[in-house]
Amino acid sequence: MRRTNIYLTDDELTGLQLVGKRQGKAVAELVREAVDAWLEARGVRHVEPDEWADRFGQLLDRRRRVADGTGWSEADVEGDVLAAVTALRSRATPGRD
Repeated sequence: MRRTNIYLTDDELTGLQLVGKRQGKAVAELVREAVDAWLEARGVRHVEPDEWADRFGQLLDRRRRVADGTGWSEADVEGDVLAAVTALRSRATPGRD
């Protein structure tokens, strides 16, 4: 967890303090809960490194099965996947070639 600063109006802070007192929670905890709910409502979630590795492994397995039917070598499949990942990353990061 990292510390950060946010700016709240007096009314917002007073409201959070009141709710925190009623629920026995710190204002910071209430803010984290609100941020988590906001992110979840927008479909944003943290993906653990192990999950990324599993997803990538599944992708490679699917590509290998396709390659078996096409006669591609493992190097062809990995090159194809690398090219796709590179293309996606360059589109996701403005200014990156």
